[in-house]
Amino acid sequence: MCGDLDEQERIDDELFERFIELTQRFGVSAEANGGRLQLDSEDARREYMEDLFKAGLTRCLNDAAGLPNGERMDAIAGQAIVFARLAGFLAAQFPPEADLFRTVTAAVVDGHREPSTIH
Repeated sequence: MCGDLDEQERIDDELFERFIELTQRFGVSAEANGGRLQLDSEDARREYMEDLFKAGLTRCLNDAAGLPNGERMDAIAGQAIVFARLAGFLAAQFPPEADLFRTVTAAVVDGHREPSTIH
């Protein structure tokens, strides 16, 4: 059991180091004071993911709201494409056997349906 945990940590370290290298090619680096997350429970993980979704949505809304009439929805279309690109980039950080691409595709479909369920 301990060996499995060590192997999991080693794989996590290797994949994350590769992720850091790739993000640096885009001029992106972690903030020095980013703080530590506690994602050690399902509730904490769910809350974090919901907050991350809302932060992205807030950024999209604020950016589009600052544009002139007639340009806002075009910007939102572009934002959707950029976030799809980001989702693909993140999913590509895992080996193919993780099959994260299928989960990401399902999330895109769910997100596409979501506005029709909001009353």
